[in-house]
Amino acid sequence: MDMARYAACHRQWIVGQEAGLGELVAAAASAAAGRATDEDLRAVVERCMRGYEEYATSRRAMAREDGAAFFAPPWCTAFENAVLWLGGCRPSLTIRLLYSLSGEGLEAHIEELLDGRRRGEGGGFSGGTGMGLLGITPAQLDQINDVHHRTLREEGLLTDRLATLQEDIADRPLLPIVRERERAAAAAAALAALAGRHGSANCNGLPGRLEAGGSPGGVGAEVDAAMESYRAGLAKLLEEADELRMSTARVLATEILTPRQAVEMLVAGKQLHLSVRDWSRRKEREQNARLPRASTSTSAGANP
Repeated sequence: MDMARYAACHRQWIVGQEAGLGELVAAAASAAAGRATDEDLRAVVERCMRGYEEYATSRRAMAREDGAAFFAPPWCTAFENAVLWLGGCRPSLTIRLLYSLSGEGLEAHIEELLDGRRRGEGGGFSGGTGMGLLGITPAQLDQINDVHHRTLREEGLLTDRLATLQEDIADRPLLPIVRERERAAAAAAALAALAGRHGSANCNGLPGRLEAGGSPGGVGAEVDAAMESYRAGLAKLLEEADELRMSTARVLATEILTPRQAVEMLVAGKQLHLSVRDWSRRKEREQNARLPRASTSTSAGANP
């Protein structure tokens, strides 16, 4: 386990996010001014996707050392950790963000789509024009909805596997710990009672016999093995969650959306991530500043 290396990797990722956001914003402005072609925008989108993939590859290697470290990472704020799903954002959040970007116009068309399906009309729209702020077309909306449903199913399966993994830990690692603590407490009580009756000098090696009787070495090995299995299970879940995050973003950005729409979606995603990070850090600084000065002084004095 190397928390400093993990944190450094995350800091590098944030720097890349900020740089990538700048490039995407510039590309969107160039497209709006007619100075960027679709090919230019595709290149920017592909660089962004490669950045995600490189970070996921680095995380996968580090998670195999300690999968648990990435589920509530200490380099994130408490608020950031509160919104994490399996070490990152929910893949479906990208689609929800895409819906939000399209605004009220898209919401009205979703109602039209649902009404058409209820009437058995196949769910089509009249005309093929785009709608909402991004100009999403009816054909694109159908594809996005299909991806959304598949993604929600995959998220549910991964969430269920995490729940099973957490429940299993009570059967193997925790139960032996509880039993060993009970035996140790009983042994300590017996020793204290004997010492009180006869004096410690007459215990005739009882402490050694009591300690040997609990076979703590066997329990410790069992707990270590179970904990390592749990950490490996978390690493596997993180890897699969990252793959789902990547595949969802890639199919939207490169197979469904136009290059310009993909740039706008990626801009919004990075802005959301960085804004949550900046806001939560600012709130933590404000909360820390309101802490009583006496506690700060006491803490500082404890570490000369």
